[in-house]
Amino acid sequence: MKSLIFAALLALALPAMAQAKTYPIPDEDPIATVSLPDSWEVDDLDDGIEVTSKDELVYVAIEAADLVDVKAATVEAFKFFDEKGITIDKDSQKESDFTVNGLKGFELGFKGKDSDGPTNVSVSVITVSEKNVLMITYWASDEGEKNNADGLSKIINSIQATKK
Repeated sequence: MKSLIFAALLALALPAMAQAKTYPIPDEDPIATVSLPDSWEVDDLDDGIEVTSKDELVYVAIEAADLVDVKAATVEAFKFFDEKGITIDKDSQKESDFTVNGLKGFELGFKGKDSDGPTNVSVSVITVSEKNVLMITYWASDEGEKNNADGLSKIINSIQATKK
């Protein structure tokens, strides 16, 4: 994908969230909610959820973190990519600020390669309160992004803070 994933996803935003379920992040004492297409596979994480598109070409993890733990959480996200066998081209790094539903965010996006070929990865941080952020870890092929652009757009644009 030529541009940063969030910019593309926000441009494709649709107002309705048809056939979706809303999830609290984290499950107990949520700081935010997100709606996911029913066809996507959802698994619980300690502080959030991870989802995979029906065609298994897109992976997204959405987790709550304390603002003071952002650096450690980002390091863990890149360790995850390494554990999954993703080689990241550090020279391809792109940084982007964005806003979704009034919430400010920051994304680090990269080109990479996994066992299936070229892939796109990103780690994003969305500030949802004075103390809390959402960490979004993303991994997809170009084909996965294209095939699932509508679902990805709806996921990102459904994020709502539950705490101020």
